[in-house]
Amino acid sequence: MKTLTIFVVSLFFVVFANAQDKGKVVRTIKGKVVSAESNRPVSYTNIGLDGTLHGTASDGDGNFVLKVPAEMFGKDIYFSAVGFINEQFPVQQLFNKEFNIIKMQSQSYDVDEVDVAAQNMVLIRILRMASESIKYNYGAGPFNLHCNYRIQKSIDDKVTNQTASVLVYDEKGYSLPSTKDAFISRNYSVTKEKNDDDYRFSTALTNIDDLLGLDWVRSASNVLNPALLVDYKLKLESQPKIAGKEYWVISFRQDKPTPEGSGDYYASAFKGKITIDKEDYSVLKIEGEVQSLKNNLQGRGLAVDASNKNFFSDVSYTFEVDYKDLLLSRVALNKNYKTNGKGVAEQSILKIDRAHSNNLTTIEQREYFPGE
Repeated sequence: MKTLTIFVVSLFFVVFANAQDKGKVVRTIKGKVVSAESNRPVSYTNIGLDGTLHGTASDGDGNFVLKVPAEMFGKDIYFSAVGFINEQFPVQQLFNKEFNIIKMQSQSYDVDEVDVAAQNMVLIRILRMASESIKYNYGAGPFNLHCNYRIQKSIDDKVTNQTASVLVYDEKGYSLPSTKDAFISRNYSVTKEKNDDDYRFSTALTNIDDLLGLDWVRSASNVLNPALLVDYKLKLESQPKIAGKEYWVISFRQDKPTPEGSGDYYASAFKGKITIDKEDYSVLKIEGEVQSLKNNLQGRGLAVDASNKNFFSDVSYTFEVDYKDLLLSRVALNKNYKTNGKGVAEQSILKIDRAHSNNLTTIEQREYFPGE
């Protein structure tokens, strides 16, 4: 009799525990969201249980984990992402596999048809996808870039031109896009063109660091940094077809520019446009316009020490960055400023003529100031 009593009490607690557990997580669905066309990860996919607020999102590599309460076993699970057709499955269907691969079909997203707030969220997701796709779209490295560099300065009525050949060595390439890695992994050497006036620290500075720094794809910075996207006001400007491909042209601006967002330590106004391929989220072009109170002579992203009286003031500039065949193609920087009481108009261009990943020339440091 005592044994029977113990059994009944134990059974009561088991049933009670199971009843209480209905509101707790009892099953976990794991998987990865990928593009059906390319098998590339679909980052930041919205994942949820239909008719509830219960859900999650895939990470930058498309992976996700969703814990499902017992009372929601009969629900459907949906997957939605910008540029893809929504998918929906019964929860029970995904329980059958230890790890699920969810393939999503591409869809041309008509951003024009959503309201301003919704459009902003769509554009943020497009820019996130562009950022997350860098390591899949671009050269992994290491590689060399063979470039032509030209800078023209007009001071009063005097115009000077200087040209050079620049060899860039990128140890990591686009496999680890970040500002820190771009600075550490990219070095270059400069060879002055024959018959050109020598130019060293005492006579002039190059803009090569600033030009390479405008390769936001390599550094995953500015508007291609997902962490900064809430700082920008975004707008869809157009959806052109270029060379048979469809693109989004997204304008961006910061009403109160930050050094991280604009790349300029003293920026007072900052806006631009970025052109993104609808198919693979690669970047075709970046354009920008900046006004700045002053610039350090050695780079627009550097502060000017209070004791330093030698800097550029009343600075304004525009820039264009072009990409071709999923690689940096050209960077142009047109700048106006004052120095030593004189107005200067300056144009500098870095044009990539050739790139290769074999028979590499390794460069250990940056030659900031060229000359023989």
